[in-house]
Amino acid sequence: MLGRISKSSEIISGIPGSGVDHDEIPFSLTEEFVSVYRMHSLLPDNIAFFEAKQGKHQATTPLADLTFQRAQKPLESGISFGDLFYSFGINYPGAITNNNYPNFLRDLHTPDGLHRDMGTVDIVRDRERGVPRYCAFRRMLRMSVPETFEELTGGNKELAEQLSEVYNGDIELVDALVGSHSEPVIPGFGFSETAFRIFIVMASRRLKSDRFIAGQWNAEMYTKEGLHWVQYTTMKDVLTRHFPELEDTLKNSQNAFAPWAMKAESKNYQGIETNAKKI
Repeated sequence: MLGRISKSSEIISGIPGSGVDHDEIPFSLTEEFVSVYRMHSLLPDNIAFFEAKQGKHQATTPLADLTFQRAQKPLESGISFGDLFYSFGINYPGAITNNNYPNFLRDLHTPDGLHRDMGTVDIVRDRERGVPRYCAFRRMLRMSVPETFEELTGGNKELAEQLSEVYNGDIELVDALVGSHSEPVIPGFGFSETAFRIFIVMASRRLKSDRFIAGQWNAEMYTKEGLHWVQYTTMKDVLTRHFPELEDTLKNSQNAFAPWAMKAESKNYQGIETNAKKI
């Protein structure tokens, strides 16, 4: 409403236009950020494909059959880009929590001929690169540290017993990723507070290092029309501009990043890919 009250303060007027600041070192992503940005649990084992205009279910395909050289199979079978976007909009991602790793990543055969368990790779990578274990990680963030496995899991006794068995009863040995996937999620959050603390720091760091956002955020760089587009165009606008068949769906959706409104025919599909788990 008021524009930039301060020329340099991001606290008063936000990061855009506040000036680039690299904090005296070249911009880089930290090991901590790489550690908490392990979102493999988001990937489902299957994807359900639907037709965008009427919402009719077309196919449900294992994600393992859509990787690497097979990534174009849906398009080659006649599914359009609009259909793909609609399908992704109504398919649920996996929850970022323990015991929810996609099976195909635990048995991953890559084009280079290697066979990997990515769940193991995630943990080994942190250990080999010196990322602190969960409790030490939180201490360095000035966060509280659980004293028991049950406290870590927010009262989930079954998970607490599993973790205690794996880590020989020593909570200090819990890996950063495992711990952050075990702690209870704050209502409204999609992932742990431990990960969020790193995310919020790195997001600000990235924007402050971007000369097109923190620095030359003005009409001289973008043109007056371009700056208006950047500020007022939403992801809904981008999608409907390229795929008009998505307009009816998106106008009834909260935003492009929340689950999209489903067509009537799509609601006939009863698979877990598009239906919340019934408890």
